Amino acid sequence: MIRDTETTFDVAIIGSGMSGAVLGMILARHGVRVLMIEGGVHPRFAVGESTIPHTSLLSCMLAERYDVPELETIAYPERIHREVASTSGIKRSFGFAYHRAGQIYDPRDSFAIGTSSKDENHLFRQDVDAWLSYQAVRYGAVLRQQTRVRDIEIDDSGVTLYTQQAGGETTVRARYLVDGSGFRSVVAEKYGLRENPPRFAHHSRSMFTHMVDVGIFDPDSPMSVPWNQSTLHHVFEGGWLWVIPFDNREGTTNPLVSIGLTIDPRVYPKPENVPAEVEFQQFLDRFPSVAPQFARARTVRPWVNTGRLQYSSSRSVGHRWSMMSHASGALDPLFSRGLINTLEVTAALVDPLLEALREDDFADERFEHLEAMHRRVLGFNDRLVAGAFTATADFDLWNAWLRVWALATVPTEFRLMTALAAYTTTRDPRHLSGEVADPVFSDFEDPDYRAFFTRAGELLDRFRAGEAAAGETAHRILTVADEYKFPIRMTREGLERSGHHIQLELTEANLAVARSGFRWALTNPDCRDMFLNPKTFTRWHARRPDPHLA
Repeated sequence: MIRDTETTFDVAIIGSGMSGAVLGMILARHGVRVLMIEGGVHPRFAVGESTIPHTSLLSCMLAERYDVPELETIAYPERIHREVASTSGIKRSFGFAYHRAGQIYDPRDSFAIGTSSKDENHLFRQDVDAWLSYQAVRYGAVLRQQTRVRDIEIDDSGVTLYTQQAGGETTVRARYLVDGSGFRSVVAEKYGLRENPPRFAHHSRSMFTHMVDVGIFDPDSPMSVPWNQSTLHHVFEGGWLWVIPFDNREGTTNPLVSIGLTIDPRVYPKPENVPAEVEFQQFLDRFPSVAPQFARARTVRPWVNTGRLQYSSSRSVGHRWSMMSHASGALDPLFSRGLINTLEVTAALVDPLLEALREDDFADERFEHLEAMHRRVLGFNDRLVAGAFTATADFDLWNAWLRVWALATVPTEFRLMTALAAYTTTRDPRHLSGEVADPVFSDFEDPDYRAFFTRAGELLDRFRAGEAAAGETAHRILTVADEYKFPIRMTREGLERSGHHIQLELTEANLAVARSGFRWALTNPDCRDMFLNPKTFTRWHARRPDPHLA
């Protein structure tokens, strides 16, 4: 049925990027009359291109829970290549190469951790977002592109949206409003919700684009995974540079590479009247091992050159409306947590919204948990990334802080794998909730992670205040990490459900070796090549560090 002239909906979603499209797809699949309002037109440029296992596992959970198999499609590189477009790349590890200005890169100053069980994705967002939006339409949502929301009015019975297109203005009525419009949030602007300055400790600015003919960094790297099959982070004091290739898999039709430089403006103030490409080249000139990677590189689109990246909102939920994650606030793309936050908030919103629509009861109490969630996930990301930027002052300190991040990420991923497998088998929704009542970032995290994270942060604060040296701080963080008795819940069922690529017979004996070794490697500063395969599991179980560090 063609519904181009319809003006009454259950839910209006501003924005049809990944957050709006995923939510619109789920709601439409369950019979909700959904309108997605898009200011631009698909396909369109977007960043947030690198997934991690946590992202994909959440996507698979949403697919299972709400019977939307397309959300499982975008978790797997092979399925994206086959069913969406041949323009996305693969990600086999998180790779970090540490650099000192004016010095040649030392391969020992590197850290890479494999994606826990299978390859992850470098999403070419313009194609993936467009595909998701079109799938939402196939489920029954209405997509209106090149449509601007001029104003909104909210009353006790719903929301009125005044929209503008090339053909004129249209007034739309909805029972509930979801703002997924990102930094330029319509709701935040309407009600003056942006905090100035943002409440976050972290400061960074960024410049980013897409390029062709980007070279391969350190082709003779001793790491298990080549850098060009990783999300590569060139790290230096006060910032980092991302390299996300879309051209790194067999059969790709996309020659592009996503490039972005993110730096602390308190260390590197933004110069006046200096184009981004000039400032980017000035940074390359400071790092002799990074510059050759870009010797032949050329941009294919204008640079985006930001001021401070961080923004926050005094409220993220109100009567008859709520914000998606990137409308509420944002920190920094380091550690690829943006898409995780998007899916976490989506998962927390869907059930109460479906119940409110079914019962025609939009009491604020149904949605108040979302406010706490926004503050929780953004607060954790703030402390994590601000700590990481502080730790870039010294490689040993950086290496130690990466363990703080890894001990949040890896145990949680294995818990999610096990929970997803249990839900697939039993359909018991209790498996879709973790065990932690008051988590730092996810209710699937280890219950003792909060205490460890707090203690590690306190140690880093002492370094930041000049009360402790970098080496001493690194040693103390690693000591606290070694004392932290976190479990690795690696199970055969979880690995099989997640589509693992680990070349390991999944006997309980082998899994016990893998768990023991992995736990040791995560806390040992001389284990920096953490790619999951039988050889590394055996080496870790024997407590032997990386060969290239011997």
